[in-house]
Amino acid sequence: MRFTEKRMREIRRWIENEQILCTFDSNYFETRYAFICDEQGEVHRFANRRSQEVFDNVIAHFEELQVAIEIFILKSRQVGISTKTALKFLHRLLFLDHVQAVMASVEAEKSELIARIMNICYERCPWWLVPRRTTERVGKMMEWENGSIVSIQSGKQATGIAQGWTPTNVHVSELADIPNPKKVLEEGLLRATHPTRKLFQVWEGTGGGNTGWMADTWRAIKTDFPRGRARMCPVFIPWPLATDLYPEPDWLRKFPIPGDWEPCDETLKHVRRAELYICSTEYLRRICGRDWTMPREQQWFWDFNYLEAVKKRTQRIWFSQMPADDYEALTGKNDLVFTQEVIEVREQERKRDYQAYAIVGNTIDEGFEPDTSIVDYSEPRIEVQWDSHRGQTFDWVLIPLLPFDEDSERNTYDKLLVFEPPIKGKDYSAGIDTADGLGKDDEDRAVCCVTANSRTQPDEQVAEFCSNRINPPQMVGFAACIAAWYGRVARDPRGLKFCIEQRERPGDDCQLQLKLMGFTWHHVMTRYDSKKVKEGEGNKQGWFTNQWSRPFLLNRFVEAINNNWYIPHSKWMITELQDFERKFTVTGKTRLEHQSGKHDDRILAASLSYITRHALEVLAERSTKEYSNKRPTFADVNYNYPAVNQISVGEM
Repeated sequence: MRFTEKRMREIRRWIENEQILCTFDSNYFETRYAFICDEQGEVHRFANRRSQEVFDNVIAHFEELQVAIEIFILKSRQVGISTKTALKFLHRLLFLDHVQAVMASVEAEKSELIARIMNICYERCPWWLVPRRTTERVGKMMEWENGSIVSIQSGKQATGIAQGWTPTNVHVSELADIPNPKKVLEEGLLRATHPTRKLFQVWEGTGGGNTGWMADTWRAIKTDFPRGRARMCPVFIPWPLATDLYPEPDWLRKFPIPGDWEPCDETLKHVRRAELYICSTEYLRRICGRDWTMPREQQWFWDFNYLEAVKKRTQRIWFSQMPADDYEALTGKNDLVFTQEVIEVREQERKRDYQAYAIVGNTIDEGFEPDTSIVDYSEPRIEVQWDSHRGQTFDWVLIPLLPFDEDSERNTYDKLLVFEPPIKGKDYSAGIDTADGLGKDDEDRAVCCVTANSRTQPDEQVAEFCSNRINPPQMVGFAACIAAWYGRVARDPRGLKFCIEQRERPGDDCQLQLKLMGFTWHHVMTRYDSKKVKEGEGNKQGWFTNQWSRPFLLNRFVEAINNNWYIPHSKWMITELQDFERKFTVTGKTRLEHQSGKHDDRILAASLSYITRHALEVLAERSTKEYSNKRPTFADVNYNYPAVNQISVGEM
């Protein structure tokens, strides 16, 4: 067939037009020339899922700003982000000159699957549209005549990702499974990339538990990015956005919705969480609408698989892989002690207008004197004096400090946080969980928690002191000052009552020194499994943690938190409550403990201050007291936390 010169010019012009349109609009290229292999093994023209539309929307925001695109994606399983990223990279490699791209997964085999997505698409592009490929090492590298190159690497390779060169396009998947991510990603890859407008960097993965690098990084950037303090933009993509996959038509034909089916309570709760998160998140709401509701087919799909997981006791895995929000995506392998509803109420009701003080004076090392830049000179100083039974006088001064950013735990160290100053006629007790005070992040902190106690009202946290560089002898001065300040107005003439851990922590020296200074009211350890139990009858003072006393201590405190018998006000104590887990030992017994990499020192100190007053109380009688009627009523679902620190793409 022969064409006229005019027809040839028209064809050339049309080809040039297609090349230009594809160059300037990746979506034009994807919807007309991109082919993919779907979950059923069929190759067809690419069409966006809703989840991929969200991805496009986020990218468009940064492109309009002409800044680097750096996205950290926490997602559900198989929502199409890896495929979409591969197509975006291929578009840049084909239509922009000298693009250097790196794509990596945790295993070399998985990295090769990403390369396969690009190969399927490239091999089906018209020869006149794309540059010729000059180099191809299957599953390793591809290079084109326009100078663009992509290297397929692995998170487990001996050398770091992108070591030795500076990529402009970076895609890392399966983040939670990459060994040593701090070295491979933080120290290596992140330092090799420079946030210019040509940088396109995507890190993505499903949740790998509620502890570890990925969980910590997600929480950090979710808090810091809206403030302009983080490079990576956090984006969470829930499973309902993959409408063509969850569920597939074939699955529905195999498992049709029963006519009398009603979702179980856990499914209804999950549905409300998903609807609330999507409708309250700007970049999701733009795609799904303000009034999005989960289709009945998706509710049935989730309910069906959830109940199957319950029978297999794998429901926590199901939650992490098919989450409604980022909180569920980071579900850990162990059960949390406190529900999210309890944590929300505690966080909402805590006092935020507290005053912080530095303690100086007798028995306080000079190294703990505050820097003048953080002293609040507009507030009065408080002088505290104590006359011991030995005729000694001890003096301290509470120096008021300026408000600080409590989002950083380090900012709370070495400060006395006062949520309520001493009030005459109240009873006070203090729990102390001492440590070696070596100043390390993984070292147990030394904590002193003071609580108010009343017979008709819940116990309430009135003060807290925490440090990671105070040893037991150094703790004495701080604890003594707190006891002298609160004890002098206490209803009981003995003053403030101490309860100090003696076995798992080096608390003996602290307790002895306090007694030598005249603070003689300490918890007396009682065998609660004896035939006759009487408070105060025992031979040892302090709390001796062992196989039976630790569960007794912590279970009573958990009961107090859940039933509003103990009201915490410290942000970081509530954070510890949120991270508190029920773990199973090798013998099958349960142990309440902090998550890996977290701490529970504030919890232990608070539980000691609580148990010393209520160890012998009858729980049935306590539940009928006046304040039990004032317990907060937890709504079925009251998850306002998705709206906190929410990223509003387009308004960042």
